[in-house]
Amino acid sequence: MAASGAFTGQVVTVVGAGAGLGRQYCLDLAAEGAQVVVAGPSASVDAVTDEIKKAGGDATVCRADARDGKAVIDATLKAYGRIDSLIVNAGILRDRSFSKMTEAEWSAVFDVHLNGTYSCMRAVWPVMMDQRKGRIVLTSTSGSLYGNFGQANYIAAKGAVNGLALTLALEGKSRGIVVNVIAPVALTRLTEDIFTDEVKAALPVEGVSPFVLALAHPSCAETGAIIEAGGGWAAKYRLERSGGRRFEGRDLNVTNVLAHWDDIVRFDERADHPTGPIDTMTACVGPGLAKRLLTHGS
Repeated sequence: MAASGAFTGQVVTVVGAGAGLGRQYCLDLAAEGAQVVVAGPSASVDAVTDEIKKAGGDATVCRADARDGKAVIDATLKAYGRIDSLIVNAGILRDRSFSKMTEAEWSAVFDVHLNGTYSCMRAVWPVMMDQRKGRIVLTSTSGSLYGNFGQANYIAAKGAVNGLALTLALEGKSRGIVVNVIAPVALTRLTEDIFTDEVKAALPVEGVSPFVLALAHPSCAETGAIIEAGGGWAAKYRLERSGGRRFEGRDLNVTNVLAHWDDIVRFDERADHPTGPIDTMTACVGPGLAKRLLTHGS
C-alpha cells in the first residue's frame, strides 16, 4: 500500500462505505495511514475491509445502518478508543415527480439521508465535544442549492443536511470540531443510470476522494462550508444577495412592491454575500437594532 502517511495515527469512520464513493474514501484513507472503520448495512463492507487489510492497511468492519449511529460510534471506540474524523456518505434514491411521489418514497429518503445523518451526528457529537477536537464531513448534492426535477424528496433531505452542518459548525467551533459538506459529482450506483458512458468516464470516484480526505484531515481549518467536487475539480459555495429595496410608510403596499419587483431581485453593484442571521437582520432593521436583537435572542 503506497501510503504517504497523511493520516498516520488518525481514526476515521466512514458510514456508507460498501461501494462507490464510500469505498474509495476508505481505500484512500487506509493508503494514507488511517485506521479506518468501514461501516454499512450490507456484506459489501466486509469486502472493503478485507481489501484494505490485504493491502497492508488497518481497518475494522461495522455492520450497521447510518440510522444506528450509536452502533457505528460504539464500534469505533471499541476498536480504537477514539474517533478523529467521521464521514457520512450513506444514501438512497426514490426518484419520481412530486405529483406521483408516494408518502413511502418521501419518508424512505428522508429516513436514510436526514435521520441517518442525525443519528451519526448525535452519537459522535458528545465524544468530539469531550475530546475537544474532530472533523466531520457530511454528504449533500449541488441540487440542494438549485433544485432538481423528480427529486423533491432527495433534494429536500439534502437541504436539511446542509442546514444541520452549518448550524453544528457554529456550535462546534469553540470545541475544535470542524463540520463541512461535500456535494460530490461522480459515477456511483446512484448515478449509473443517469450518466452517459462518456460522462461516467470523466467522473470517477477518484476525482472526489482527495477533497473529502482534505476536509477530514486534522489540519483542516475550513468549517461550515459546502464544497462541490467532481472530475478532479472542487469549489466552495457562498450566498449572494441582491441589493434589494426598502419601502417606507405608505409606499409599503402590494401595488408598489409589484411595481418595483425588479429592484428587489436585481443583482448589481449593491449585491453582497451574507454570512449569518445578523446580515439579514441588519438589512431589515439596521445594524444597531439588529445587534441588540440578536444579542438578546442568544
